[in-house]
Amino acid sequence: MEWRSLPEVLDAEQLIELALHRAAKKRSGQSDSAARKLSSLADNLGAPLGAIVEKFPSLDQLHPFDRDIVNLSVGLDELRQSLGGIDWARKQLQKLGGQFSSKAARARGERALQLQRQGYGRLTSVVRQVSDRLEFLRDTRKTLGRLPAVDPETPLAVMAGAPNVGKSSLVRAISTGRPAVREYPFTTKSVSLGHITARYQKLQVMDTPGLLDRPDAQRNNIEKHGLAALEHLSPSIMFVTDGSGTSGYPIEGQQTLREELRQRFPDAHWLDIWSKCDREQEKPLPEGAIATSATEETGIAELKQAVIEMLLPE
Repeated sequence: MEWRSLPEVLDAEQLIELALHRAAKKRSGQSDSAARKLSSLADNLGAPLGAIVEKFPSLDQLHPFDRDIVNLSVGLDELRQSLGGIDWARKQLQKLGGQFSSKAARARGERALQLQRQGYGRLTSVVRQVSDRLEFLRDTRKTLGRLPAVDPETPLAVMAGAPNVGKSSLVRAISTGRPAVREYPFTTKSVSLGHITARYQKLQVMDTPGLLDRPDAQRNNIEKHGLAALEHLSPSIMFVTDGSGTSGYPIEGQQTLREELRQRFPDAHWLDIWSKCDREQEKPLPEGAIATSATEETGIAELKQAVIEMLLPE
């Protein structure tokens, strides 16, 4: 899902100001000017609301991964209620606009102006009634706009492991992805995506928030972003272990997490990666694991080639 294509959402007062400005351009002095202004105001308030509802994706038709990510990021129920509230307002504007413009078209003089004032008040009141829904959708657009557009049909490798083990640095090193890198846990708040081009194909490499060695019921929404990718996208898994002891998470706990994921996703292609190998290691490198250091670029070429061969087997 390409979240950056979501429609712009104005707040209630911006929408009202713009619609009033456009309605004011309708010529005055004509016998039907009040009716024309009312019709214009209703249309210019309702059309942007309709565009919001129409251009937001159907929540029931989202890919399961996207649906989980939306739910974890903003809440599916609240998003559904907000879109429903906006659609209600659109219908009310259409109904009231028709009623008031019809009455104003039959009125003359002061009565027409009175109907115009009443209609303006009712129409703008409808928009203000959904101001909180508009604010929620404005925030939702910003939040979802930061999510990656994952293609379920393109080969994908997901970087998984405990917090602060160097996943983001490795994603930056082998792909076009540019996740934030900091020297503290849970820098990564959601999934992010990079690409590798190989053999005339584009491959996806995903960075995920760190997972703690604990039951799902105790995991927070940040951790669940990564689990959503593992559960719904059938990716290859690159499990990163920090053997230097600098992540703040003991190797034993990291290895317990590794075994959990291996048992949970037994059919996934798998790479074991040890990070920060420029530092002293607390345990010997396991057989088959790739030793890496993003800082010194040790093992980066080997890791990138391993990812390509895993995603594009000969």
